[in-house]
Amino acid sequence: MNENEKTPSIPVIAAKKTKEKDIVLDKKGFFVIELIDNQIQVEFYHNVIKNQRIVSGKLTKMFTGTSAAALSDTIAQHIPGLRSDHLLYLGRELMRAELALKNGEDYEQDGC
Repeated sequence: MNENEKTPSIPVIAAKKTKEKDIVLDKKGFFVIELIDNQIQVEFYHNVIKNQRIVSGKLTKMFTGTSAAALSDTIAQHIPGLRSDHLLYLGRELMRAELALKNGEDYEQDGC
């Protein structure tokens, strides 16, 4: 590229948290994360739907470990097709759980 050619403009996008009312739930299901016996325990529930609404879930898989990275990789392999925003949320929560476990702190899962 020579001096006379312009560099394409790259947009800078300011980060903002999605409002709870605007969150789209994952059709695959949801996760419950807890610290149990010095492990991170992740339960995966398939959605139970009645009248076209999610009313509860059915536990279908359980994962345990101490590393957010290992849990993230394992969950992605065993539950393909999750929404990308759901995976990002899960990664944040697993990291929070790992830090709480390492620091001997309590952990409570954040909402969506």
